[in-house]
Amino acid sequence: MFLMFVPFKLYKELQIIGKKNLNKKLDVRKMLFNTLIISFTVLILGFAINFKYAVGYLSILIVHELGHYITAKFLKLNVTFGGFTPIGAYITHEDPKNCKENALITLGGPLLGGILGLICYIIYYITGDYTFLALSFTAITINLSNLIPVKPLDGGHIVESISPILCYIGFPFLIYLFISVNNLKSKVILLFIMAAGAYQTYNFTIKYKTDSYYKVDKHSKIIFIIIYSLLVLSLAGSAIYIYNAFDYKCIFKNISRYK
Repeated sequence: MFLMFVPFKLYKELQIIGKKNLNKKLDVRKMLFNTLIISFTVLILGFAINFKYAVGYLSILIVHELGHYITAKFLKLNVTFGGFTPIGAYITHEDPKNCKENALITLGGPLLGGILGLICYIIYYITGDYTFLALSFTAITINLSNLIPVKPLDGGHIVESISPILCYIGFPFLIYLFISVNNLKSKVILLFIMAAGAYQTYNFTIKYKTDSYYKVDKHSKIIFIIIYSLLVLSLAGSAIYIYNAFDYKCIFKNISRYK
């Protein structure tokens, strides 16, 4: 009943103050949650492997999102770093005008992440520090996995600017990974990606021919095909090289605290 007697101007001011206080509370909660995720990640990886690898792993996640962030800024979209989750990191940005812009934003992540993997390998080559070799392999495999052409993965967002057919090619890879991995957490994540991917791909296929959002000229499609193919081939080639040239299990065992 009190609000009935409050002048409208004062009522609006109270609303604004209330929203600001709510945003502050949400920001504090978000900061605490991110701090918890970072601390937990550093502690787990730091004690299981080493703290240099733990910091490097977080850097891989940040650099990947930084690639998305820079591209979104280049396209003059409002964008902020969302924070960390138990399975990675994320940014939030306003909706792009079309799938072409969305594909460009998405390409920025694995591109910059792949460059970081190369930098880590160069540091290993110069110093002989196996931690950087492990980080190089980690960066390459994370960014390569993200290029599987199934939404919500980066690859799914990229190939929607090329053809809906490519969106179905990624499912056999996900099924293979689901069968291959022994880790329960990885199986749950892959199951979630397949379920979300099936739903999003179905909707995308229906809208592809009628929705103007998906209209991309042939020249742009050819450019996306070339960039996407080169990125996948370079990361896949790098992963195969490291996997065959080094025993990655021995690498991680070498840098782990517990031999």
